[in-house]
Amino acid sequence: MTLGILPCHSVNITVRNSADKICIYADMMINFTVQYQTITNKTRNATLQVPDDVITNGSFCGNESSMPLLKISFGKSYEHYWSISFTNTTSSYKGHELTFAYNISDKDTFPDAKEEGIKVVLQNDTMDYVPLNEIYRCNSVDVIYVSEVFQIFWNVHLQAFVDNGTISTKEFVCKADISSTTAAPTTAAHTTTPAANTTTPAANTTTPAANATTVPVTTTAPTSSPPVKPDTGNYNVTGKGGDICLLATVGLQLSYSSSTNKTDTRILNINPNLTQASGSCNESGRAVLTLTDGGKFVEFTFAINNSSNKFFLKEVKVNVTDPDPFSGGNDSLNYWQASVGSSYMCNKEQRIVVTENITLSTFSLQVQPFSVTKGNFSKAQECSMDDDSMLIPIIVGAALAGLILIVVIAYIIGRRRSYVGYQTL
Repeated sequence: MTLGILPCHSVNITVRNSADKICIYADMMINFTVQYQTITNKTRNATLQVPDDVITNGSFCGNESSMPLLKISFGKSYEHYWSISFTNTTSSYKGHELTFAYNISDKDTFPDAKEEGIKVVLQNDTMDYVPLNEIYRCNSVDVIYVSEVFQIFWNVHLQAFVDNGTISTKEFVCKADISSTTAAPTTAAHTTTPAANTTTPAANTTTPAANATTVPVTTTAPTSSPPVKPDTGNYNVTGKGGDICLLATVGLQLSYSSSTNKTDTRILNINPNLTQASGSCNESGRAVLTLTDGGKFVEFTFAINNSSNKFFLKEVKVNVTDPDPFSGGNDSLNYWQASVGSSYMCNKEQRIVVTENITLSTFSLQVQPFSVTKGNFSKAQECSMDDDSMLIPIIVGAALAGLILIVVIAYIIGRRRSYVGYQTL
């Protein structure tokens, strides 16, 4: 597990065509967290920070038959790389596919790794369509999780299909930035100064960018104000046939610390109004719910106990990039048990100890990861904290016990008084 604050650099790159005109511009912050298995079958996290001495060999301005491509290679021997391809229409463009490749044989980055070689992760980009001749801006944290890899982006300024080599001053602002401010413009002014030494390829190649701008990351100190109960969100996952296959209603609060004595504990609420839900369903025994709230990422994995035909929460993964980068997980949990075909409910606060440094608190929880019918929850099996069926017998029993105790005490006192009254004179 990798914990703590991660320094990061701003990567400022331009890709030029054979006429030495800019065709792709990028200025962003990016890092990666990879979960891997060690030779002792333990799960570790390795964080790869993109430095300022990247190379962009393989970047390409595009032509009639090939999409433009921005490729960034980094590492001691430039053995890791990230790339994004772009597609366009007559009036707009967007990111098409993200590729991240990492060399798990790099023992400095992946100590005691069980596997070896180059691993490649592919993901369709979630970037909105951007009008041509406008620069895409997204300062908010965006986390993409695929195949045990967290790709984390923020302070992104990106433009492909740059017209006549001139970077636009007109910004297209991402939805996350709009929802986090009071004003909601779709475009804004942007002033760009390309790095002094930029990438100038021969016909279809690029040379390394020599100098990139380094920007320090500032962090916010923890506050001592008491935590506020989180709002309840309604989430679902859609299966291959288009039907809802997983339902969840829950208020989520995350507590984490990077020290064993927990003097720096942070408490963060998951905001359902800003949270995106995704995941997958497999009726044969595995379902995943992924919640992404800006710089907060929580993933729940459910499994089925075939002997009892009950589902349960098996694994939780947590990744936080803002305000302080932090990640961890546990794949040996056993919470939220209920029969397959029913839902699990717990209205009272319930705490899930993920690791010694991570705790998830749930409020007003109802979840059904399997056998959802017509998009509705099935009959709920309630947690013991919600079960009041034993409350009345307990109260009656306590009252009877109290009454018996009073009778015994009165009897003892009466006997003592009688003994005193008949003493020999």
